[in-house]
This record gives sequence, structure tokens and C-alpha cells, in this order.
Amino acid sequence: MNIFILEDNLIQQQRLERIVKELCLKHQIRYRNLFSTAKPDHLLAQIENAADHQLYFLDLEIKNEKHTGLEVAQEIRRTDPYGTIVFVTTHSELAPKTFAYRVAALDFIEKDLPEDEFIHKVEACLLLADERRTVPISTDLFSFENKYTSFQIPFSEILYFETMEIAHKIRLIAKSKTFEFYAELNEIAGYDERLFRCHRAFVVNLANIRSIDKKNRLVLFAHGARCSVSRRLQKETIEKMESLRQREFPD
Repeated sequence: MNIFILEDNLIQQQRLERIVKELCLKHQIRYRNLFSTAKPDHLLAQIENAADHQLYFLDLEIKNEKHTGLEVAQEIRRTDPYGTIVFVTTHSELAPKTFAYRVAALDFIEKDLPEDEFIHKVEACLLLADERRTVPISTDLFSFENKYTSFQIPFSEILYFETMEIAHKIRLIAKSKTFEFYAELNEIAGYDERLFRCHRAFVVNLANIRSIDKKNRLVLFAHGARCSVSRRLQKETIEKMESLRQREFPD
């Protein structure tokens, strides 16, 4: 789990960061990174590669920024549909407005609450987010774990995996997000029959292929996503894709 804090007041930012660290230590809550910033764009750039079950503490009003906390929450939902969002603000009158944005916020914490009450609410959010971390987000998951990383993502979200310029680094392209991790393509291809290495640099999810462009040797997915298929493996990719569809949708 990664924890993100968006707060433009440095004192409040440091306060929340300190409370989060103390509570994580108290409850032995494990997190990979704790990222604090006053800049919405900086936060959004950090979550482009986020895996599932992230926790976000967002200030609603950010001075001198075009994005409000609510708009940032909407962007988060597009990139990270399973993240836990908590609003932290002095503007309690804006609470009803959060529902109009449909971001499914877990809580709305007022900064000027008595310190004990403020800590208690942050604590409750941390504990629930940690509990969600251990609960599968789908019954049909790609659950990957090695000495470098651990994450889960529904198979229905996966489009393809590709190698990167950095040795052993893989980029996962999914419907709603993209993130990077260290692994071997063959390791991924052997995980499930729906995953097939169609090219030396790509492993595709056969179940999400929309079509194959034989002339240009491309695998096509929804919303314009595409990757290469080798000449040698093009026929086998098509056969495996059709075989999978026949099993899923028999005549």
C-alpha cells in the first residue's frame, strides 16, 4: 500500500504525515511509500504507476492551483478505481458537494477537530485501508509477487505487458492504469493460459484482444491500445485467442 497526502499548508501537511507515521507504527501497518505534496500534478504523476489498494488524504481547497481536491479525486478514480480516498479540510460546508463528484470517499475529516478526535478519524481510515489491502479486489485476479514487488489486478483489466529499456523492468498496460515493476516476461506468461508471449517484448491478455491486424502485425485492444505481434507467433496468437473464445462462448 502507498499513502498519498495532498495538502498546501506545510504545517498541516507535516502534522498529518507525522500522525500517519505514528499510527502505522502503532498498528504495524505496512506501506511502501508515504508521499506528501502541495501540488496536485505531482500527486497525479506519482499514481500513474500505482497498484491497487492505495490510500489518499486530499485537501479540498488547494491555493494557487487550477485543480481542487475534488477534481484530483476524480482523476484518481480514473487511474486507481480501487483506491481509498479521504478528504481533509477546513471547509466542512463542502461535504455535501463531494457526493456530486461520485468519487466514493471513505470519510470527510475536518482539520479543526480536537486533536484526539482528528487522530481517531485518521486512525479509522488507516485501519480500514489496511484491511482492504488484504481483501482481493476481484475473484478473478492476476496476483503477482516476487522479491521486488507484490500486487493484484483483475484479469479483466489487463491488456498487455511490455519490456522496458531497463533490464528486467516490465510495464503493465491495463484499461484504467499503467504501472511498472521488475519481473521476467516468461514468468508472467506462465501464470495463466490467457497470457501469451506474442513477441519477444510483449505478453498479451488473449481475453481482451479486440482484433489482430495481420498486415501491420499488431494486436489491437479497446480504446486504441495496441502492441506488436511477431510474424512467427501471429498465427499461434490468433489460434489461442479463438480457442479461448470458443471455450468461453461455446455454440
